[in-house]
Amino acid sequence: MTMPEDARNGSIETVTVGVVADPVAAPAQIAEQLAHDLPGLLSEQLEDNCVWRVEVHREQLPPSDDRHTEMMDVAGKRMRQYGWNLAACITDLPLRSGRQPIVADMSNERRVLVVSLPAFGGMALRRRVRGVVIQLVADMRSRGTPSEGTEEHRRRRLPWLANRFQRVTPEQRDVDVRVLASRGVVRLLIGMVRDNRPWRLVFGLTGPLVGAFAFSAFYLINTSVWRLASTMEPLRLLAAALGSVAVMVAWLIAYHRLWEQTMGRPTHEREQAVLFNASTVLTLVIGVGCMYGALYVVNLIAAGVVLTPEVFGQYVGPGLGFGDYAVVMLLVTAAATVAGAVGSGFESENSIREAAFSYRERERRQALHNTQTRRERQEGRGGSAET
Repeated sequence: MTMPEDARNGSIETVTVGVVADPVAAPAQIAEQLAHDLPGLLSEQLEDNCVWRVEVHREQLPPSDDRHTEMMDVAGKRMRQYGWNLAACITDLPLRSGRQPIVADMSNERRVLVVSLPAFGGMALRRRVRGVVIQLVADMRSRGTPSEGTEEHRRRRLPWLANRFQRVTPEQRDVDVRVLASRGVVRLLIGMVRDNRPWRLVFGLTGPLVGAFAFSAFYLINTSVWRLASTMEPLRLLAAALGSVAVMVAWLIAYHRLWEQTMGRPTHEREQAVLFNASTVLTLVIGVGCMYGALYVVNLIAAGVVLTPEVFGQYVGPGLGFGDYAVVMLLVTAAATVAGAVGSGFESENSIREAAFSYRERERRQALHNTQTRRERQEGRGGSAET
């Protein structure tokens, strides 16, 4: 972005917004998009006769504490280090206030805002993040923050926020404005699944995929499967397809210990565990579903090449068409998917977690594992001392 001549001469104020983003897929991409879009949009929305600049800094942001201010501390340090006027943290860490997902927190005194991506849900992520950031920057640049529902609040409110988000003033030090998501847990769950990027499972689970391909070759030329599929009702075939996905998902969760225990944990931790378990199940269902779809297409192509109408027709019936091949390959793919679940046993637990979870979710699970290990060691030492 080229600065106007009077800005270079110092007659127009230059305002620099620093964006501190987690160095992983979604936060890093959103940060780069903000760097591209914000200068022009802020100049249009805020008529304060200044030039806007955006600088991006990638850094692993800390897990948030109960007050959600640790990230603000990091942003404050970077502001002093790089001479920024304002700062925004972009993270894929889910934040909640009670049971409500936090979209963003903003501090006027610190001149910092924190944006949590999962609370935006699964649609139009970049546009919605951009709108919330512009709104909160506008609040920071204006004198004071208007209360929800006042005339000044309505006048300042930008169209991007619409009815999807609710802006409130929390009773908490260091946070002047909090933006909460409507549809609460549902929107947060969708955002968490999106951050897990379930489609990566197709290439991340090499063991199950190779096993499913191998068994597909066997079932593809198995005449008993042909006969069975040609006599099955549509609902039975659909049940077989869905059942194979369910078996694969259940096997992955059980064998690789992806399920979090909820018994004996405090209420807020139990609710969090339920939420993360739900995101795990949805992530795996979508990922394994994508794998099933890809395998089905490959099997269908292979059937068209390998299975001649003359031989195939002897077992399925005369008057063959594309539909007959498609029906038989549904059962072939379902059987191969169930058999391919065994192949996941050759995958390491770390590789499964990398394929199924986002960076933040792996970090959170590792921290939980470390805490449980320390607790067990302390209890073991206490028991030995009593003995």
